[in-house]
Amino acid sequence: GKDHEKRKNARDADTKLQTKQKKQQQQQQKQQQQPPQQSSRERERTAGEMNSKQEESQHNKNNNKSRQPPKIDDKSQPPRSQTKPDKSQKSETTKDKKRSKPEQSSTANNPSIPPNQPQTTNDLHYASGRPITVLHIAEKPSIAQSIANGLSSSSKPSSRGSLPTYEFANPPFPKAPHASKTTHRVTSVAGHVFNVDFPAEFQSWDSVDPAELFHAPVVRKPCKGSVVRHLQDVARGCDFIVLWLDCDREGENISFEVLECCMHLMASSPSASSGQYDRVYRAYFSAINPSDIQKAYNSLGKPDKNQSLSVDARQELDLKVGVAFSRFQTRYFQGRYGDLDSAVLSYGPCQTPTLGFCVQRHVEMETFKPEPYWLLDLGVMNAGTMCRAVWDAGRSFNRNKVDDLVAKCRNATPAASAKVLSVVSKDKKQGRPVPLNTVALLKACSKALGIGPHAALSVAERLYLSGYLSYPRTESTSYPKSYDIIGTLQEQTHDSRWGQYVQDLLKTGVNSAKGGVDMGDHPPITPCRHARAGELSGDMARVYDLVARHFIASVSHDAVWRSTTVRLAIDELGEKGNFTIRGKQLVSPGFLAIVLYKQYGDESEERAGDDDDEEEEKNLPDFKVGEQYSLFFPTSKKSDKVSVTPAGGKYSTLDVKERMTTPPTYLTESELISKMEKNGIGTDASISTHIENILKRNYVELIPGRKLKPSRLGLVLAQGYHLIDNSLVLPQIRSDIEKECNLIAKGIATKEDVVKKAIELFSNKFKYFVENINKMDVLFGSSFAQLQDVGKPFTRCGLTRRYLQYITGPPPRLYNKTTETVYPLPIGGEIKQWTGRNCPVCNFELCLYSVGAPPRTFPLCPYCFNNPKPEWGAIPGEDTAVSPVDEEDEAKERNIRRLAGKNLIRECPHSDKHPLIEEMTVSPDPESDGVLILDPHLGPKWRLVSTREPTIVHLPKSVS
Repeated sequence: GKDHEKRKNARDADTKLQTKQKKQQQQQQKQQQQPPQQSSRERERTAGEMNSKQEESQHNKNNNKSRQPPKIDDKSQPPRSQTKPDKSQKSETTKDKKRSKPEQSSTANNPSIPPNQPQTTNDLHYASGRPITVLHIAEKPSIAQSIANGLSSSSKPSSRGSLPTYEFANPPFPKAPHASKTTHRVTSVAGHVFNVDFPAEFQSWDSVDPAELFHAPVVRKPCKGSVVRHLQDVARGCDFIVLWLDCDREGENISFEVLECCMHLMASSPSASSGQYDRVYRAYFSAINPSDIQKAYNSLGKPDKNQSLSVDARQELDLKVGVAFSRFQTRYFQGRYGDLDSAVLSYGPCQTPTLGFCVQRHVEMETFKPEPYWLLDLGVMNAGTMCRAVWDAGRSFNRNKVDDLVAKCRNATPAASAKVLSVVSKDKKQGRPVPLNTVALLKACSKALGIGPHAALSVAERLYLSGYLSYPRTESTSYPKSYDIIGTLQEQTHDSRWGQYVQDLLKTGVNSAKGGVDMGDHPPITPCRHARAGELSGDMARVYDLVARHFIASVSHDAVWRSTTVRLAIDELGEKGNFTIRGKQLVSPGFLAIVLYKQYGDESEERAGDDDDEEEEKNLPDFKVGEQYSLFFPTSKKSDKVSVTPAGGKYSTLDVKERMTTPPTYLTESELISKMEKNGIGTDASISTHIENILKRNYVELIPGRKLKPSRLGLVLAQGYHLIDNSLVLPQIRSDIEKECNLIAKGIATKEDVVKKAIELFSNKFKYFVENINKMDVLFGSSFAQLQDVGKPFTRCGLTRRYLQYITGPPPRLYNKTTETVYPLPIGGEIKQWTGRNCPVCNFELCLYSVGAPPRTFPLCPYCFNNPKPEWGAIPGEDTAVSPVDEEDEAKERNIRRLAGKNLIRECPHSDKHPLIEEMTVSPDPESDGVLILDPHLGPKWRLVSTREPTIVHLPKSVS
């Protein structure tokens, strides 16, 4: 019995030991699956994700309706109606089927990408004792080069071309510290890898009803097939992928586009529990200096799928809404009016509200009625200086009342005088500027440098890619605690322009930055590298100068002004007789010694309405309380008295000044950016693009002072939207959609829900817009000439035998009044009549099309030009070397170009196998793929012209 009990106790002890060992092994496995050194950014993201999930669960229980975009409550909103069933499932299916050819064969069994965080990482013992390959992918080739140089001084490009690749050994990879050797491969993409578009069956502007586009599937197609193939080649067999895309939402979106192309080609993991995505990492950086590259390399995180999905949602909504409205209104109005100022009448969820702000200011100016007003003007002469005093009563719109006040002083006995009631002097601080974010940079460049927002952001990006500035797309206006302010200042100490100021600042002590908010995306825009005077030129030098000075000013001391306020009173006027003189004197310049432009961006707007605006920057003479300044009245027509200037150096004058209320001026670029930011139109990265778009579309024009004046077309479009449905032009809807996309980025809402509800809203609005387009048509009819009233009879239609009207455009086109058919014509040459000659295919009367200098002339059939047949060969003006994956893109672009009159053709407008060209062909052209045809001008000087090259062959005079 004792032996049996001993054996039982031994078995129990073994069981407990095995259980304990098993638990320890499980804990070790869990720890190995987690990143060994989780950065603060990762911890914040993980905590934020857990909170987001809890909020989402509670949110769904309490109020499921909160995910819907807020409705716009206005009288002109169209009624809600039954919509078509959601096709998001079909959209996703179609998207998978429409991949590029290099991708279709390899992405069928792609590993899935976890949609949310926290996300697992690889086992640190991965590849222990064997070599590994790490693939680094940047957003642009210049950044790839900087990354390679930052990680190794011996990096050399192993392949060249548009997307070079750099290979080098070491440093060791922190996620695989036990590998025997680390080979790094650094390359890049060129922006987005894929774009969102409609399938081929929805590309036609003629056969597809724009209303169908709201529920049409969307596909993602490679922007360039060569980029996809490049990614697949460099990723084949690699062990790790590190994504160095820009650290914003667009960068996150491109990260997952890259993974779609090449993650399935990574080396497989020996562990069944570890997937390829576990070996994908994200580098977070704000500058491309070696120190920042090393810092990002040693604190790698994971990509954020939610941010990528928010970009997908916005892209799909912009595509469907923008294309549907643009196609409909372009076809409708271009088929009715001949002198429109734009080739395409585009609509955009951000572009149109941007136009709306400009038109709203124009309407305010037009409806403004100037009114005269009067005020008392008191001048005080003291110590040889005439000081102007401000009337505390403000102004009066009754001239007689003001005249009566002056008469009262003039007729006073004893003589009236202005008495000093108080003199107050105190020091006031002018606060240093807050750190610079993207919006503030764009406003500063426009207002202080005269550089437009689009150009300013482009210049800032070039400076960033060259290593001079930090990342220029940021919402933060506060330096993070980890930012090395002292080190950045020390790099500027040897500058010939502000080096001495920086040295003095470092000696006296750097001030903390003023206010601001750290948004967690990127630090504010700062210089990253010193640029000597003359090292940069043009706008790059001016923008760098502004950013560097602003950074130094943001950590400088406040400026100190001594403000003096003198209050005076004329007793005879009672409470209407109070006046104030203000002046200020600079005591300590502080940051003003470094900033060249004292007012730009938000600073001038924040001070609007402040009493300090009335202070003039001047020294006032000494005033003492109780001093009397006898009043002197300029000669008045209403008085017979002769005014004599008082003897001595102290006196005052009192007179009536008449002024007019002034209307507002056109919005400046800076003011427009403020309105867009305030109303949530666009992001810090896209605001400049929306402003550039309304300029390119000829909806507004830039006038002196960087002001935006709406054109006739812009006014008609915006006012037409207001007549039909003002929510199409007001910023509220777009602002709500941006908020919904932010919820996607935070993991609170799903992409499918946001897109579905927004599409339902815009689909109903589009239906209502189409039904009421006649309201906008009335405005167009009063502003533009109808097609039948424009142009002149030009050629005969082959179908009706009626004359077609030639509309010079833009775009140039022929118009049939009877059938109301429009035939776009090529641009880039001169179009002439060729009376009496008809096309052998369609019987349309031919034109002549001349290009080049000296000109080459070709026959042109309007109908065949717009309806080419495949058997005629390649379409002139199109890229004949288009890869199969780009065919649908090319078809869409061709349709858009034809509709918009963008058929830029510098060769024969017909294919060489068109019967008309074949009739005139003499021989093949040995210099090109074209043919030599007889010049349509015919005799007496005969010559041959090449259909594809600027070649002219003059024939002997004996040829008849």
